[in-house]
Formats: sequence, C-alpha cells, structure tokens
Amino acid sequence: MEKGCLIKGSLVLLIIIVFICPSLAGAQPPMDLQQDDLLKEMEKVSEEGDQGATPAATPTKPATILSKLVDNFHGSLRLRGMHFWQNPPDREGADNRNDFGNTLLKISDKTGYKNLDLNIGAWVEYGNEENTYSGTVFSEFWQDLDRRRRIFYINDLYLNYSRDNFNFLVGKKTITNGMSTLYLPSDRMRPQDLNDPLDVKDLNIWQAKLDWEVAESSTMTLAFLPVYQPQKQPSETSRWMGERKQGDNTEFDLYDAGNVNMKDDVAKVTDTNFGYFARFKKKGFHGWDFFASFYHGPNPFWVVREERIPGPFPGITLIQRVKEVVKVDDYAAGFSTTYESWEFHGELVYNYSYDRKDDDYFNYVAGFTYTFDDFAKKIWLEKIDVTVEYANEIITRFQNAENYVASSKKSRLGRNDILSRINFEYSNKLSFQFICNFQLTRGEEGRFQRLEAKYKLRDGLITKLAGEFFGGQSDSMYGRWVRNDRIILEMEYSF
Repeated sequence: MEKGCLIKGSLVLLIIIVFICPSLAGAQPPMDLQQDDLLKEMEKVSEEGDQGATPAATPTKPATILSKLVDNFHGSLRLRGMHFWQNPPDREGADNRNDFGNTLLKISDKTGYKNLDLNIGAWVEYGNEENTYSGTVFSEFWQDLDRRRRIFYINDLYLNYSRDNFNFLVGKKTITNGMSTLYLPSDRMRPQDLNDPLDVKDLNIWQAKLDWEVAESSTMTLAFLPVYQPQKQPSETSRWMGERKQGDNTEFDLYDAGNVNMKDDVAKVTDTNFGYFARFKKKGFHGWDFFASFYHGPNPFWVVREERIPGPFPGITLIQRVKEVVKVDDYAAGFSTTYESWEFHGELVYNYSYDRKDDDYFNYVAGFTYTFDDFAKKIWLEKIDVTVEYANEIITRFQNAENYVASSKKSRLGRNDILSRINFEYSNKLSFQFICNFQLTRGEEGRFQRLEAKYKLRDGLITKLAGEFFGGQSDSMYGRWVRNDRIILEMEYSF
C-alpha cells in the first residue's frame, strides 16, 4: 500500500510539472555518439587441490594486438518504433504512413601497441522510412555527399598517440566545442545526419588534432580539418518537410522541398576549403572552467546565391538559385562554475563572413542547472535536476554581397529561445525526463516538448517510452511540424 502511494505521488508531481513547463520551454536534446572502452580484469585463482596453501596468481600473458581487440570490443542494438497521431500534410510525393520502425547496431573497438592506439567505430541501420537508407560508407569514403543514411557507416577510424603531456590524433572522429548544456553556439564543426531531426547522429570528420597540456589543468588544442562534410537533410518525401509546398520561396536549412530552381554547391576538398581550429581550455581556476577558441573554414550554414544559366532557346537565360557554403571566422569563449547546488554556464560566438556573403553576428547562451537532493527525497525521488538556458543572436552587419539574396538567418538556431530540461530520478532503474524549447522570434514563434520515461530491465538492457509534441506559427521550424506529434518506443541492449 505504501509503495503504491509513493508511485502515485511521483506521477502526480510529474503531471503537475508537465503542465507548468511548457511556459518555461526547453531544447532539442543533444545526441552524441561518444563510446566508452570496456576494461576486463584477470582473476586470481587457487591451485587446484592445494588445501590450506596460499593462493597463487595465474601467470598473466602479455596483451597482444588481437587480445586487445577482443577485450575492447563492445556495442549496442537498438529497436525503435514510432507512431504519428496525425496524417502528414497532403502534398505530391509525400510518405503518408504514420507508423515507422528501424534497427540500429553500433559497435566500437580498439587495439594498439605501447603509446599508439587504433580506434574504430561503426553502425548498421535500416528501417521502413521512404528514400532514407542507401549503400555503405565506401560509396563516398572521404566526403559523403548523399543526403540519405548509409546502411553501413564507419564513423570512427583514427590513430591516437599519447604521451604524458600531449595527445596526437589523425583520422576520422568527432570534434566538439563549448561548455553549455543544452545549446552550444560555439559547437560548429560537428555535421549531423538530420533525416530524423529529433534522432540525430554525428557524422565525424577527418582531422589531425593535437591536445597539449601546456600547464596544470590547462590544455591547448590545434586541429587541421581538410574535408568539409555537409549535413544530411530529410527526404523530399518525408513528413519532416512539414507544410512546405513545391515552389515555396522560404529558405530553410532542413526544408528544401524539391525546388526545381535550387541546386547545392558543396565545398569541395581543396586547400581553399580547409578548416583550422585552435582552443585554450582551463579547468579549476579558482572554481571556474573556461575556454577561448578560433575557427576558420567553411560555414556550417548555407546561404543563397542567384546566377543566370542558358535557357531552352538561344538568347534566353533563366535564374538559378544556389545553396552555397561560404567561408567564415568564428571567435568563441565560454565559462562554467558551481556554487553549492547551482551550476552556472555561458558561451558566446562571433561569426565573421568574408566579403559580406553572410551576416556577421553574435550568438550567445547563458543558463544554470540546479540539483534538488533533500527536497527530492521528501517527495520519494532520488534526485531532481533542473536546467534552464536563454539563447539569442545580435546581427552586427547584414549580408550585402552582389547576387547573394538570402543569408543563413533562418538556418541558425538559438536566435531568441528559452530552453529547459528536468530530470527526475526515481531509482537507479526508473527515471523521467521533460524537455522543451520555446522559440520567441516575432512571427516565428514555436514550441517543442518531449516527455520520456526510461526503465532499466537489467544491466545492459533499457527501454524508453517518449512522446514528442510540436506547435507554433506556420513560418516557424516547429510550426511546420505541427502534424508530427508522435509516440516512440525504444529498447536497447548494450554488450
């Protein structure tokens, strides 16, 4: 009886917070594909039949390259099903189904000799989404230009050389930046697979990177990024195109619904499109962590340029619109600190566009996380974490280059947003999470909410049940997805 009252009390509290939170709003959840190594230990055994003798340790064989591959191998298998409550917008060629499912197998492994390691990570994925899956990573190994998900994809492939005060890496790996929690404005070198914009996957990039500990708790990072990797967009048949119709002039990063007068101009692999990154990071400086960074290279957000092309008859030309990736400089800085149960953080990035082909602007975020321990236990929970952030943008110089007709403005996130997340931990097996994002830009107001319950069936096996809800103005990102409210059931086994 008492246990039932505890569970009912927790559910009542959760429902109350769900109704209060939409006015606060939150953010899209970050989805990193970081993987931890598995370590195995040798056990000591007694000599058989030697009663009363001191147990002797079994001689340990030196680890070999092959044995390290066996010891460090791990992965996960995820089964995911989705049901949309409404039919998608009625438009030509749309995938009109409401039920979808996919399977994702991820693996990682590592081996090496002395201070040199070889790391590999890959996934295999397939589902019933239309025009979404195609081929393998070997189709376009260095620069993947296909907007579809690869059925087999090698995401990590790098050599890592470590010494006491530095680490050198060369190969394909993710590279992140920033100290914020929900929205990271300075994290601009991480292309993603956005075929499902709420189930993103990092598309790691080729790099040569040096992390050097220049002083105690102070690290300098230098990276060379020779290959620009564009993000993958949803299919023109996908319901994530929302209310957009053929011929719409509104330009969105995710939502180009097959405009016949639009083409992509991807940054090719040349010395003019190389990226360069430098960062200084300090931890524990009188209770503060902070960083400062610089990036020079292709912009992660595209702009629109117009050009004239020959028409169907002599002397006739037509206007061609081009989605172009231009070169920028990004200067960023951020901090994080704690005080009792509070954690405060913030960061700022300044984007400078060459030849005024895009806007120059500041993008910033500031927020906090507060942890309830004693109060949580009074309402039969182990812990409650509340994170709230505010993000905004200040344009210092507008796009003003000849033949460039649209900046990256509508592609950019965090232009006037409140973001929040609340984690409820009932036990080490059961937890709840509520996430929301409230966009405040005039004429583009929108909202996103996600409620998730996670239960650990046993070690290595978890299940999740989530609901996602969208709304807002028709010109907003979330307003375009107003018919995409859905329920999601996942089961994941890690090994």
